[in-house]
Amino acid sequence: MQAVGASGAATRPGPSRKAEPVPAQPPYQLYVLECTDGTLYTGVALDVVERFIKHLLGLGAAYTRSHPPLRVLACRSYPSKGDALRAEYALKQLPRTRKLAFFNPEERLLGATLSVFGRGSS
Repeated sequence: MQAVGASGAATRPGPSRKAEPVPAQPPYQLYVLECTDGTLYTGVALDVVERFIKHLLGLGAAYTRSHPPLRVLACRSYPSKGDALRAEYALKQLPRTRKLAFFNPEERLLGATLSVFGRGSS
């Protein structure tokens, strides 16, 4: 017995194929940088370390070109870019004093500082 396609024509069953597993998308990260002038910068990236290096090299946001970053203060993972961008917007609405409180203690990186320009500690 032959199968009939949508056009009414007979179709042959194809070879049985296993579904290819869809690779899991890496989580998007919401991060907060402390800049050398004490200001905070908030952004979203797939790889925070890579993005931090781009900011250091002047290849990141315009803001961090004129306010070089000193260290990453906190980061949090989100399953999608949309979720991370919504969280970034919510974070940017908060006063500075509440921005770090937005993050859980394990998401804060205050003890682990990447040394930049001779500042910071490990």
